[in-house]
Amino acid sequence: MDPSFLENATMETSTQSGIDLNTSTNGNDTGMAQAMMMPQYVKQMAFILEDVLLPIVCSLGIVGNGLSLCVLTRREMAGAATCFLTGLAVSDFVLLFLQIPSFLKLNKELAATDSFQLFYRLYFVIRYVMNNVFITCTGWLTVAVTVERFISLRFMLHPKLVCTIHRARKVIVAIFLFSFMFHFSKFFEYVPNPDLKSPKLLLTTYLVHTPAYEAYLHITNIALAAIIPVFILFLADFFLIFFLVTHRKRMLRHKATGTSKSTVSSVDMIHVTAIVVATVLVFIACHSVGVYMAISISTKGRHWAFKQPVFLSLKSVNTLLVMVNSSVNFLLYCAISRKFRHTLKKMFRKKVMARRDTWTTSAMPLSDNSTGGTLRTRHPTPTNNSYTPPPSTGSYESSASHHNSLGRIKI
Repeated sequence: MDPSFLENATMETSTQSGIDLNTSTNGNDTGMAQAMMMPQYVKQMAFILEDVLLPIVCSLGIVGNGLSLCVLTRREMAGAATCFLTGLAVSDFVLLFLQIPSFLKLNKELAATDSFQLFYRLYFVIRYVMNNVFITCTGWLTVAVTVERFISLRFMLHPKLVCTIHRARKVIVAIFLFSFMFHFSKFFEYVPNPDLKSPKLLLTTYLVHTPAYEAYLHITNIALAAIIPVFILFLADFFLIFFLVTHRKRMLRHKATGTSKSTVSSVDMIHVTAIVVATVLVFIACHSVGVYMAISISTKGRHWAFKQPVFLSLKSVNTLLVMVNSSVNFLLYCAISRKFRHTLKKMFRKKVMARRDTWTTSAMPLSDNSTGGTLRTRHPTPTNNSYTPPPSTGSYESSASHHNSLGRIKI
């Protein structure tokens, strides 16, 4: 879905020296000389977007996806759509986490060491493959949750067609396995350059220079990672938007007739559908530049495309947009879903209360004899199993006062 990562292993632009390491992988200095002549705005844009903004976006996205996983995996949030959103949060979290070692190169002292250079060149190959894997997972998980919403709303009277949590988990596992197998051949496209004095991070293998493999790579990536997912998302999202516009009137009609249960379920359905619609719209907006670059690469070739200064600028923009897409879902959930906000507040409230109870317990004396007298210690709240009724006195007032005291106990 993202050509900046399809080409990331073959193009690493240094903002300090202005050397394009991709164009020099063929064994000559032509690409290096061309990179030195790149306009200054390309270098400045790459520095601002990839070295300044990208670490901030990835850090916030890791925290946001971590909080999303804590909320979406709770029992009260269980559902087929929530299951897909959980898989999406896992894919986005791993994708953002994979970018952290690349930020270490901003430390010049660390980047100058031989051990870090060896590690970074090996990491570059792994990141190249795994970025493609998880970007493909993100795209198809977005398709899966959109199709699930479409089926649930279009065929809600046919329970056999509606996706269940068990089916959703199977689809998620299948998407992750398919993405890994689809991009597995990329492990054999490049190898780390053992010569640390050379500015070339990677060396190409015979696989990259095979015309049949190049044709296969372009056709399959454009079809399975760009055209087909975007086409499905456009159709399904159009239906979901139509549902949001028309279903509100039905919900108000049910509310007027007094069917509160159906109204509550309709509100939850609208919130989940609105989240999916917003996720799809953000996904299409953030990946539009990548789709354009992928189509240009497939028609004109990767070597021509990444020698153009405008294309190098779009590469930096696309890289940032892809990370923004993986980081913004938590904000969408908080802005749209009332249930998500309530569950998030409830989770933090429980943690605060647990810490307060731990502090209170640790502050209490260890025994009643520690102060030489009788102390009042906190006892657990009585339950129905441990409660022993007082002896009957035959007085209505005493019995009533006893029941009133029980009414103040929170269970």
